[in-house]
Amino acid sequence: MLIRTRWSDERPSNERRGDRVLSPRLRQSQLWILLTLFLLCATLGAAGVDDGFQQALKPREWSFPRDHGRHDGFRTEWWYFTGNLSTADHRPFGFELTFFRTSVAPSAPRRASRWAATDLYFAHAHVADIQAEKYVIADESSRARDGLAMASDRGLDVALLDWSARQSDDGVIHLRATGDDCAISLECTVERGPIFQGPGGLSGKGRETGQASYYYSLTRLGTKGTLTVSGQSYAVAGLSWMDHEFSSNQLSKGQVGWDWMCLQLDNGTDLMIYRMRDAAGKSDFAFATEVTPDGHTRYIPGSEIDLEGSETWKSSASGGAYPQQWAVKIAGVEPMIVKTRFEDQELRPVRSPNVIYYEGAAEAIGARGQRIGLGYLEMTGYAQTLGGSF
Repeated sequence: MLIRTRWSDERPSNERRGDRVLSPRLRQSQLWILLTLFLLCATLGAAGVDDGFQQALKPREWSFPRDHGRHDGFRTEWWYFTGNLSTADHRPFGFELTFFRTSVAPSAPRRASRWAATDLYFAHAHVADIQAEKYVIADESSRARDGLAMASDRGLDVALLDWSARQSDDGVIHLRATGDDCAISLECTVERGPIFQGPGGLSGKGRETGQASYYYSLTRLGTKGTLTVSGQSYAVAGLSWMDHEFSSNQLSKGQVGWDWMCLQLDNGTDLMIYRMRDAAGKSDFAFATEVTPDGHTRYIPGSEIDLEGSETWKSSASGGAYPQQWAVKIAGVEPMIVKTRFEDQELRPVRSPNVIYYEGAAEAIGARGQRIGLGYLEMTGYAQTLGGSF
C-alpha cells in the first residue's frame, strides 16, 4: 500500500491575516487544535445526548437539488462516492472519493471575523489498481472558509482546496481529487436515485432516541473519465455509487463500528446492507434496502438479514483484522458471497482525524460460483473502536 498526503500549506498561494502571512507551522497547529475539538465533541455526542444539534427523529420532507447540499445544524455529514471501473481492455480499478463535514457547534458564532468557523472538512480518496493489487491513498483537511473548504446549501457543490464534487446544470456530477500518487477526474451521470435508505430517508442505527441519520443514495451512476496511479493515467468507465448522509448521533457507546456494503448486481438490482457491531463482534442492529430492476424499493429489517464474515486478513500497519468474505443471506434475495477483490484495502488517513477503516472494491458471487455483480465493502471499528464518535 502506498500512502501519500500533503498539508494544505504546500499550496502555492499563501494565506494572510491582515498583511501577515501565516506560516505553515501555525496553520498546521490551528488545524490540529480544531481536529482535537472535533474528536472531543464527537465523543460527547453519543446517542441520546442533547447538545443542541438537530436529530434525525422522523421521516424527512426532501427537496432536490437542494438536499444534495449542506445541512446546517447536524453534527456530521458526508458525500461519498465509490465505483468499479475498467479500461477498454478490461483492466479493473476501484475508487473512493468522500467529503466529510463536521461541526464543533450547532450554530455559527456571532463574530464578524472571516476566521470564525464551526465546520471542519476532511476528504479521503483512493484508487485501487486491482490487477496490480495496489491501493493508493490521499487525504486532505481544512476548516471551513472561502478558498479552503465549503459546501453549498443549495445543491451538490462540495470543495476542499482543489478537490471537489459538483453537479452541473445538466445533472452531470464532476469528481476531482489529486494526491501525490493518485488522482481522480470523473464524470457521473445519474441513472437511478435518489433512493431513500429507510422510509422518508430516516435510517436507524440502533434503538436509542435520535440514533439515526438522514440517508439517501444515487445507486447507479454511469461513470467515465481518468484515474491516475503512481504517475500512470488510465481512461476508465463503469458504474459508481453515491451516498449522502447527515446526522448528529449514530453509534451508541456499546457499538464499536459497522459493516456496510453496496452492490450493483448484473440483473439490475441494487443492494445496500449494513449492520452495527458490538464489542463481541455480533450484530447489534442491521438494515438493508433492495432496489429492483424496475426501480421498486424494499426495506428489509435486521430480523431478515444474516451476515457471516470469514477469511480474515490482518493489517500489519494497524493490527485490524478484517473479514475478506461475507456470506449474505437476505429474505427474498438470492444467497451470495461478497468478497474483496484483493486484501490490502485498508484506508489509513494521515491528515484527517485518525479513523482507520477498510474501504475496498468487492464482488458478489452467486450460488453456482459465478460473479453476479460488483460493489464496495466498508468495515469500521476493527483497528479501533468508533463507539460514541459518529
